[in-house]
Amino acid sequence: MRITPPPFAPGNIWASSVSMSGTTISVAYREYPDIGGNIAHDVELGRFPAGSYSVRVQSELGTAPVTTQFVVSPSERSEHYPGTVPAVNYTGMWYQPTESGWGISINQGATNELFAVWFTYDSASKPVWYAMEPGGWISASTFSVYSGPIYRYAGPYFGGPFDPSRVVGEQAGTGSLSFRDSSNGRFTYMVDGVSGTKLITRLPVE
Repeated sequence: MRITPPPFAPGNIWASSVSMSGTTISVAYREYPDIGGNIAHDVELGRFPAGSYSVRVQSELGTAPVTTQFVVSPSERSEHYPGTVPAVNYTGMWYQPTESGWGISINQGATNELFAVWFTYDSASKPVWYAMEPGGWISASTFSVYSGPIYRYAGPYFGGPFDPSRVVGEQAGTGSLSFRDSSNGRFTYMVDGVSGTKLITRLPVE
């Protein structure tokens, strides 16, 4: 949702926090001194199962809250997000805290397809990255599971002119990402003849 300060607000919005209790979502925002013109602030509330919800927006300065409602219906959800998809967006950086030095960058777009990049090291300890794409959700119940092929890419040196024709990808294996909740999951792979499983955690944003 987008928050726009009222015309005579004491300042512009620069930060916000979101919490939820039952079907009520509370958004608290902070303001900084006005630098000319009111600046809108976008807040991601998340994805929700079918139902009716209320959003309560209030400045941390204690101004009167503004409340609005919205409804998520099964028909609307299935129209825009066909198939089996989770209610959580897993976009972010994921890693194993005890193995700092490699990780997985996940982007979950508007169609709920994932693009996951695994940056790690090869058998010679040289940096290498793999991309899992395309793929699909095969479960969205207790564990949300996304599975697909994994590709290895090579291309021109970044210090010279970029030639798209030199970007080459070849399938190196397959993999799956299973999520226990919004912050914990498991990465299972079979790449270059090597199989393995890694527990992963979403990297905190703060």
